[in-house]
Amino acid sequence: MIRKLFLYVLLLTASVGLIASSVFTATARPYKLVVHNIENLFDADGYAVFQDYRPVDANGNPQYTPAHVLTKIRNHARLMARYNDGAGPDVIVFSEIESDFTPLPGGDRYDHVDVLDRYADLTLDQMLGYDFDEAVADLPSEILLLKGFQDHGLMGYDLAVAYERDEDDRPTHVQKNVIFSRLPIQHEKTRSHPIEGARPILEVWLDIEGYDLVVFANHWRSRASDREMERIRIRNAQVLKERLDELRAENPSIDFILGGDFNSDYNQSHRYPYMEKTAVNDVLRSVGDERKVKQGNTDAVYNLWYEYDISERGSDTFRGYWGTLMQIMISPGLYDYHGVQYVDNSFDVGRFPGKNVYVNSGMPKRWHFFGDGGGYSDHLPISMKFTVVEEDDPGRKLTLADPGENDDEQWEPIPVVYEIPDREQVVMPEEYNGKSLQTPGYFDRLFYVTGTITEDRQVEVNDEYYDLFSHNRELRDHLSELGGTGEEVRFIGRLGMYRGSWQFVIGDPRYLNPKW
Repeated sequence: MIRKLFLYVLLLTASVGLIASSVFTATARPYKLVVHNIENLFDADGYAVFQDYRPVDANGNPQYTPAHVLTKIRNHARLMARYNDGAGPDVIVFSEIESDFTPLPGGDRYDHVDVLDRYADLTLDQMLGYDFDEAVADLPSEILLLKGFQDHGLMGYDLAVAYERDEDDRPTHVQKNVIFSRLPIQHEKTRSHPIEGARPILEVWLDIEGYDLVVFANHWRSRASDREMERIRIRNAQVLKERLDELRAENPSIDFILGGDFNSDYNQSHRYPYMEKTAVNDVLRSVGDERKVKQGNTDAVYNLWYEYDISERGSDTFRGYWGTLMQIMISPGLYDYHGVQYVDNSFDVGRFPGKNVYVNSGMPKRWHFFGDGGGYSDHLPISMKFTVVEEDDPGRKLTLADPGENDDEQWEPIPVVYEIPDREQVVMPEEYNGKSLQTPGYFDRLFYVTGTITEDRQVEVNDEYYDLFSHNRELRDHLSELGGTGEEVRFIGRLGMYRGSWQFVIGDPRYLNPKW
């Protein structure tokens, strides 16, 4: 099945005055919401619970510096500028932004508007460079990110944060959920839902042209296939479901969106049948029957992954296969003709070849620390659109084009497919002969290498040794079998590091002794 592509026409007001003041008619345009796991945006205060994000490593070498913070923010500002013709999404649901472990005295919070005003005459480059000082170091990650967005022309965001602190005003979790929004945030309604042994869920109410839209930001416990971790995720789902039931009891047609890193697959109960009960499908009631959700009178939510072709569903990879840990689910209220409405078939995955994904595989180009850092995230952003309808007819429902269906029985694990790269995409021996490869200019690039494999599954290149790895288990075993035999091999491998050791990652069996 070919992925559904639909053209959404923007109806712009003809009034220059209205355009200048950003006031639109009800059908003026759809709004874009993006859900993104930013992969550990830590601040620059030098304190980190995770060892990888401390200023120096175990050997005293620079590891996570203000320059790394700057690189990470720059890259994600460029990534978000891919939406809305460079202006950035209207709403962004972020996961994995570091909780501030150097808070203000008494648990006070930074006012991001005051901070941006204070540093209006400096760029983030200057703040994290020549003008870096203790005051900048103390700023939380989300405000640094907001400043980086502003420098890149992504303007007008307000923010909401999921706070949960102990009696000493210290965060109870390493990471937090954050929402950026150009649409007005009703801060008096913003709340955080604590969960035992898990990160709190952030509930944010947005004012969409006078109508309420409730957005829930989630980041559940990791290891999707782990039965014990699923029990913790079930607690997340129970807390969220109880809150949704409260809201639906007050307003059965309430408009809400559930987004974030659920560390579960959209078809969790089908993918892992040994789990007696799953958080997403059994507790939260996430389903693929769009018609059923559209009609209402249900506590189910529609999972937007069912909008995508079944063979292309994936926003992250693990051991050579695609997963769908990032998810968006929507309420029945988003299908009626009152207030906020879902734009049919607008769900998408943010794959931008040459930027946040590798050209030869489509895999996420995740963050790395080498040099001043680079890459983006181990997850791809996902997105949807919503709009406001002029009608006030809750009984009328949106007409669906090719509505989603529960096709779990047709699903099969989706392997990462590696294409043979063009020669110009690969660093050939004549370019690197006699040189060390362990430099920022060579990091994360594809190399064509000829050599023999040692018993420790290493290869020597210019008097330096590199580990060999593949996510393909059969290929990995074959490399081990070749170790110590003295047989010369040729391969295409991506240069990287793993736990401090340099390595080549050979993506596909065809990358060994390629037919070039």
